[in-house]
Amino acid sequence: MGQRKKAAAAATAVLLSASLMAGCSGDKNSTASSAPGSTAKSEKPIEIVIANNYNAPETDDNYVQKKLEEKLNIKIKNVKYERSSWREKFSVLLASGDVPDLFPVDVTETDMVQWADQGIIAPVPVEDIKQYMPNYVKALDAVDNTAWEIGLYKGQNYGVPRVYLGGLNGFLPAYNEQWLKKIGYTSTPKTLAEVEDVLNKFVNNDPDGNGKKDTYGLGGRGKLTNQLFPSIFAAHNVAPYQFRLGADGKAEYGGVSESSRAALKLLAKWYKAGYIDPEFITSDNNENNVKVANQKIGMLDNVQPGNTYLESGYIGKAAYEKGLSYIPGSIVSTDGQLHAVAYGARQAPILIGTDAVKDKAKLAKILQLLEYVSTTDEGWLLTQYGEEGNTYTKDPQTNLVTASTDPNKAGNKVGASGFYNMLGGVDRSKTKFNTKPVYDELAKKYYTDPGIKLITDLIGPTSLTSKPKYWTNLQTLQDSYFIKAILGEVNTDGDFDTYKANWLKSGGQEVTNEVTKVYEDRKKK
Repeated sequence: MGQRKKAAAAATAVLLSASLMAGCSGDKNSTASSAPGSTAKSEKPIEIVIANNYNAPETDDNYVQKKLEEKLNIKIKNVKYERSSWREKFSVLLASGDVPDLFPVDVTETDMVQWADQGIIAPVPVEDIKQYMPNYVKALDAVDNTAWEIGLYKGQNYGVPRVYLGGLNGFLPAYNEQWLKKIGYTSTPKTLAEVEDVLNKFVNNDPDGNGKKDTYGLGGRGKLTNQLFPSIFAAHNVAPYQFRLGADGKAEYGGVSESSRAALKLLAKWYKAGYIDPEFITSDNNENNVKVANQKIGMLDNVQPGNTYLESGYIGKAAYEKGLSYIPGSIVSTDGQLHAVAYGARQAPILIGTDAVKDKAKLAKILQLLEYVSTTDEGWLLTQYGEEGNTYTKDPQTNLVTASTDPNKAGNKVGASGFYNMLGGVDRSKTKFNTKPVYDELAKKYYTDPGIKLITDLIGPTSLTSKPKYWTNLQTLQDSYFIKAILGEVNTDGDFDTYKANWLKSGGQEVTNEVTKVYEDRKKK
């Protein structure tokens, strides 16, 4: 880690601002210089500092880490964060001047612009990425060859471009199938009125049959606010944390639209009636899994069809092990269509610290590491599942991987599950290891056949000059109002107007104007 005074001073400003305002085996590359492990073993290992907030390994010097170090002649230093609290702690790290080599996966394009201006990150030459990551570049371009645009800032490329295949899937509601049958439903509710009826009966008709009124209808993921009740907002034809095209042909932020007002009004009504789990504010997917298993909630609405399959780590397995099953559905929107909120495939790039970029030998190693874990079968399986025969097995006929069910052999015990693989969801060829035909069948049944229309951001992830100035504060303003509105602490009439006015005058209008300009400029091309 470089002790860079300039970066430290700039990062201190970030911290102070944030505190005030409240992301195959056998595969070979074409050249020797780009092949992992091509460096002579007698050379001193290059240290790579990885800061990440995704599935941190339980211990340092774990199995996966050691294998990577041996393969590439590197020494890895782990900087681990929780996904729900990483940002503030990462700001503290930057403020100290300790700039890591690889940045957390949840950074945004707004972070990129801010850190680029402050010298914390530096441009990564595109030719270096193409030299040391040729297979990755092919895999990326096969999904979306415009993903390179996201890292473009002031005419230079920052980080390694990235896409996420899962972002092409939208969020749907899913229901406890046994509870639905118990209250007289033979299929999932199709309208908001039917959803309300289901929630009422999930609460008041003793669906678990224990003779107590101890169940809730709808659970939520309050720890990740942009996944908070997405299906209810989609039923109002809006993604509240994205921009959309307004009636006037200009950009409109979903979070200050009349559609969001209507959705919040309905959610507040449901919360007051006791239909929504009051712990939704502090819940994440893990907490909701427990509530699914314990039959405390009967509906979640941030679900993709594959999550309901019996092997899925979110909902499916938790329900199945208790003899339960969840089934996806869709809700007719206010415009008569079926919608689902989706992130889209394009994401902010994986960022690399300035000192690492300036050290050409280190940069080459970082890019070789990213190439190895994302595009070779050997590296991908190692970083996603761990040690074959211990933490996972692979069917020799189908190539499908089965993770061990032994808690003592969980992926994070050995450093697997993605901490070291920030680009593990890009190469489509790797789906041969974890995608059974049943997942494609579920996607067809619940996305394609019903004709689900995805709601994505008007311009997608884009480097905007206005966002770094205002976005943290604007997001805090929105999160606070939305939670209070659902809890009934503020109303969705006059208080919504006040919130909207505050959002716009606090920089929201400037950001919206820039989004409109980007949208109009793209239309001209």
